[in-house]
Amino acid sequence: MSDKDYYRILGVAKNAGDDEIKTAYRKLALKHHPDRNPESNESEAKFKEINEAYDVLSNPEKRGMYDRFGAEGLKRGAGGGGFQNADFGDMFGDVFESFFGDVGSRGRSRSRRGSDLKYDVEISLEEAFTGVKSPVNYERTETCQACEGSGARNKSSLKKCPTCGGRGRVQFSQGFFSFTQTCHECGGQGEIVSSPCKECGGAGRVRKKTSINIKIPPGVNEGSTLKIQGGGDAGEKGSQGGDLYVEIHLKRHPHFERDRSDLIYSAGITVDQAALGAEIEVPVIDGGRIKIRIPRGTQHGKTLRIGERGMPSPSSRKRGDLLVKVRVDVPTELTAEQEELFIKLGETFHGKKQEEKKESDGFFGKIFD
Repeated sequence: MSDKDYYRILGVAKNAGDDEIKTAYRKLALKHHPDRNPESNESEAKFKEINEAYDVLSNPEKRGMYDRFGAEGLKRGAGGGGFQNADFGDMFGDVFESFFGDVGSRGRSRSRRGSDLKYDVEISLEEAFTGVKSPVNYERTETCQACEGSGARNKSSLKKCPTCGGRGRVQFSQGFFSFTQTCHECGGQGEIVSSPCKECGGAGRVRKKTSINIKIPPGVNEGSTLKIQGGGDAGEKGSQGGDLYVEIHLKRHPHFERDRSDLIYSAGITVDQAALGAEIEVPVIDGGRIKIRIPRGTQHGKTLRIGERGMPSPSSRKRGDLLVKVRVDVPTELTAEQEELFIKLGETFHGKKQEEKKESDGFFGKIFD
């Protein structure tokens, strides 16, 4: 691999002074910084190259070695140190705030928020109609009461981190930029535990069973999710807890199907009821039965709409409708008397003689036309 031309990378002459090199570096670093070009891998590579060039040319000793031996000679002479040892993963996560604002905190890192949890609840359609209070029994992590979440056996067991001095972050410089990164010794907490709490083992949180009652509103739909703020796992070191998301599922109903706020009921009637009309009873979701009128000549599959006998809307509380889907039940077995009557009835429709029994089936086709 050929030596890199650091002067060309910064766009300066070989006899450029320190101020000229610094100005060129700052201009290029701002232009190619990854935070300004988040979707460009090329900009990230260019930014590294610019920093590498400035790291060498801003240091008189490194610059002199580079001028004599080139980049490869400098690398061998420096034992691979310098810029190559920088951790760019942390670098790009905590950008120098004088250019891009307070992106990386210079104080102690925030403790992690508690995890969100999910729980499934199954209720009946009747409970969805009226609304219901439902118990939710589940496990979650809670703040350890013995150590109040610190993870330490006692206060004297909690020491300031010697690596970061209690700040939770360490700072280093590379070229013109200064960077901060999370302290690996204390994990950003600024403190280390010399003697962990016996109850939680130093975690600051313990696993416990808990039970709460949730209020499920009337008209709730299948798959609806209720958010219980703070019902999830406790956060670290007293930070914000997670939330509990309760997903509602409806049991299959023996009579009704649901279409949003409407309910669908399949009502079976006999052939004579379909032809002559009739009054029948159908169940309703709020209990009991109501009478409805089947019009004369009702066909199989016809839907009758009964207003405001469905489910309440979760938003407006206005009720949907009850849709009665008529099912004409054709008898599969007949008594001799019934068969005789059907034959005679068929003759009135088709003008056929009694002995032409096989054609009497046409009556049933007539019903379903």
